[in-house]
Amino acid sequence: MAGQATNNEKTNKRDKLTRDLYVLPNFGGATFKGYFDSYLSMLLTDIYMIPLVLSGILEMIKTIVEFAFSPIFGAFLDRVTLRKGKYWQWIIIGSIGAAVSYMILFALPALTSAPEKLGFFVFVLSIILAVFLAMVNVTVVSLYPRLAPDPKIRTHLSVAQKIGRDGGKTLWGYVAPALLILLTAKTGSEAGGWATTGLILGTFGVICYLAFASVLRGTSMEQDAIAAKSAVTSQRKPKIPLKTVVKGLFTNRALLVMFLFMALYKTFYFFQVMSATYFFKYVAKDFASLGIFMLAFNLSAVVGVICGLFWVKIFKDSKKAFVAGGVVQIIILLIATLTFNNLTTGMFIAVISCASFFGGIVETYIMPMFAAAADYGAWKTGERTDGLSMSLFSVSVRVGMTLSTFVRTALLATAGYNAAAYVNGVGPSQDVISTLINLQTILPLALAVVCFGLVAVLYPLNDKKLARIKEEIEAGRVGENADMSILN
Repeated sequence: MAGQATNNEKTNKRDKLTRDLYVLPNFGGATFKGYFDSYLSMLLTDIYMIPLVLSGILEMIKTIVEFAFSPIFGAFLDRVTLRKGKYWQWIIIGSIGAAVSYMILFALPALTSAPEKLGFFVFVLSIILAVFLAMVNVTVVSLYPRLAPDPKIRTHLSVAQKIGRDGGKTLWGYVAPALLILLTAKTGSEAGGWATTGLILGTFGVICYLAFASVLRGTSMEQDAIAAKSAVTSQRKPKIPLKTVVKGLFTNRALLVMFLFMALYKTFYFFQVMSATYFFKYVAKDFASLGIFMLAFNLSAVVGVICGLFWVKIFKDSKKAFVAGGVVQIIILLIATLTFNNLTTGMFIAVISCASFFGGIVETYIMPMFAAAADYGAWKTGERTDGLSMSLFSVSVRVGMTLSTFVRTALLATAGYNAAAYVNGVGPSQDVISTLINLQTILPLALAVVCFGLVAVLYPLNDKKLARIKEEIEAGRVGENADMSILN
């Protein structure tokens, strides 16, 4: 009995440590996002010298594969437990695979005199990269509802996740441009600078993932999953058919609303982030300010997510606090759109960073609202499908990235963007300049109005309803026995 108590105490400590370190994989992922994802578009057009439309297609293929594979892997994760655990192995495999793929992609132009001929290899590598990214991202977000069953813990864990992700992007958004400039000078070529920067940041990112996986291995989540696998094997208890699970997913109104919101929200987020390199190079004509922009933009979001803990106390409900934060963000984007021509580069950075601050407040509640939707689905169907349900969080981000890439590429191509001509000293046309400005102002404004309106009108849950639903789940009143009057 004493030995069992000791083991339980060790497991509880390991569980707490895992919650405390949930920031680590998000910080590692931020390293990938802050450099590799943010600079991928310019890598393809300005370093590989791949034509704009083809580079856009390559980016979209990567994101399409990732969001297509994410729910497949989520369903797999719900139903399969390996002999030594359920989650930690996939974090190791996915993070190492993604880091190596990224580093190869960013190193290739330095190894050849004709990188523009590597389009097919980039295509294949993008697909491999997408599979590994889906694997690690879905595993990390699937842990969230199980790490934090209590709503208050979920909110704090969401803050930690956001701090890790945006804190990392803040750091690397400032450091990456400086590293590129330094290492380009050291290596004697732009391609060499991009490759060396990728090697350094990719290695750091994967170390963060590996450290978290080593802690996760001894948690109750892993032990319970192994025990459940043994129990199912011995009892041969039939599982709910996958078709039924998927049907429950597509009738989960809360989850579908959050999916649509996140896809649109990330579309305009990626407009601003992924076009920033072009904006500061060709519109502001001050590439050094890109580092300041990325620092201010991401740091403002980090401060905002911390303030989100206090913002909700004003409105007494997560959904109300979420919508209110969105309304303020819309107002600031409107100001940026109407006053852009009168703004200096510094003023523009300040205004967009203010919008990012309220975006951070909003993001305090996004993952808890996704997790609440997963609880809602478990209550309606009687089956927990955290892997599949939370995979839609990752999928929505990739859908947003795909839409953003498609629209950005189409708009710039229509405007006549030509990186090869700009190398020879020809400046971009006014149409290109106007497009880059719109990607930072009016397009984010329009999408913000739509996506926050969706949640305000259609998201069916609030804090009181969620508390009732969790009580029903704990009492076993789920599926056909669920009391749907709770939603009235």
